[in-house]
Amino acid sequence: MNEIRLETDRLILREMRPEDAEGFIAMMADPDVARYLTPDHSPMARMDAWRSFATMLGHWTIRGFGMFSVIEKSSGDWVGRVGPWMPEGWPSLEIGWGIVREAWGKGYAPEAAAASRDWAFDRFPEYPRLISLIDPGNANSQRVAEKIGERKTDEQFTLWGLTLDIWEVDRP
Repeated sequence: MNEIRLETDRLILREMRPEDAEGFIAMMADPDVARYLTPDHSPMARMDAWRSFATMLGHWTIRGFGMFSVIEKSSGDWVGRVGPWMPEGWPSLEIGWGIVREAWGKGYAPEAAAASRDWAFDRFPEYPRLISLIDPGNANSQRVAEKIGERKTDEQFTLWGLTLDIWEVDRP
């Protein structure tokens, strides 16, 4: 089976691999990154981050797609995870993102999310829309959502006791 690989001007998006675990674990240990990606808004302990990473790898096996590892072309560095995601019980096919703090402000999240959005619409014609689940206090993710054409709906989803806003983008 061929690996799924997307490219933008500055980024490579490819299937997550076991060797990406250290980058993911380090990202989730950063309080600024973990603030809106964890149930308690706190950095993940190594053991918890490892299990979360294993879940993302498993999503690829179960669903045939999942979060992509985001690789910066110029350096070859792992700079985050972005892509389609739909664990059991999810309200719809989601495009999610998480970028290492050192790469914030470079526009990588919207660049990778837009590529993921386009790929997901091509791959899954049965979905009339894609969503993103965003904490109401996460202004940065709200800006990313707007940049990829999403708008906030009146819908919400409760996860880990948190009420998240559902943002959506319709199929072009």
